[in-house]
Amino acid sequence: MSDPTDRAAGPLPVQITRLDFDIEWPPKHAAAYVIETPDPIVIDTGNPDERAETTIRDGLAAQGYELGDVNAAVVTHPHSDHIGQVPLLREAGATVYAPSAVLEQLERDPDDLANGVRDIGMSAGYRGEAVEREIERAQDSLRRNRQLLEPTDAVGFEFGDSFEAAGLEFEPVHTPGHQIHHASLAVTVGDQRILFSGDALIEPFRPGAIHVGIDYGAYEAVDAFHEAMDRLEGRSFDRVFPGHGPVFTDSERAIEHTRNELESLTADTLEAVVTIGPATPMELTRNRVGEVRHPAQLLDTLGALGTLERRERIEYVDHDGVREYAARKAPL
Repeated sequence: MSDPTDRAAGPLPVQITRLDFDIEWPPKHAAAYVIETPDPIVIDTGNPDERAETTIRDGLAAQGYELGDVNAAVVTHPHSDHIGQVPLLREAGATVYAPSAVLEQLERDPDDLANGVRDIGMSAGYRGEAVEREIERAQDSLRRNRQLLEPTDAVGFEFGDSFEAAGLEFEPVHTPGHQIHHASLAVTVGDQRILFSGDALIEPFRPGAIHVGIDYGAYEAVDAFHEAMDRLEGRSFDRVFPGHGPVFTDSERAIEHTRNELESLTADTLEAVVTIGPATPMELTRNRVGEVRHPAQLLDTLGALGTLERRERIEYVDHDGVREYAARKAPL
């Protein structure tokens, strides 16, 4: 837990306390924030384990609050390290807010999800039991997230329409790429404009282009991330509170860094295609990063391949549902 007040931006008129949670996957931590207005608001809620519950309880207690004092919990996106303690806060009386598109997504038919994972997993180079494992993983994730962020027990908000929670007016900005229905939350506190950026904008690293996971739309992830940066660029924020990494003040520098990292990913993927193509996305990922340790590494590749195809730099041949990419031949 820390006080993210930054001297460059000046003191905030209300305290915003950061709660840090340990997670098992990189970057090994996640952050939530308590806006200490008369009716406290929690932005994101950490992961779903007992340690995270203790973090929430102890963090609130250190600021003189109990769980029942929290008026609202606002969710940026439905990954487990951000919605893990939603049930705890909801049961204590907090109103839960989340993007309406997220709540609709959580109602998806598991069989439809299986079809998406099967088609895209096969296209990427998964075989046999590996495809079935990915389907099981995706369906388990859907069931878990639906239990954590129960759609019928949350208030949905629309992108582009401001909404009020506990006396503060939030502007949800649609920032896909890391997650297809991700919301970055712009809000004015006193005389300062701040952004709760979730996993859309982080310093000093780029979040994975997870977007939809292994599912229909995976090849659109990098383009979607660029669209997210388009929506944030040119806005003025005094301070940005991300879901990982430190609080920062220079949002334009973080946007530029994210764009540069996306372009580096795209260039590296093109180099892999030129070097070993025709090749499947899985083979290209191994060429790019070595051993594939995390699904995000493959998902980055899928997103970059989609971008390169739309830029007419590469093309693929479909072999019974499996894509093999090669550099696009120049016209005669």
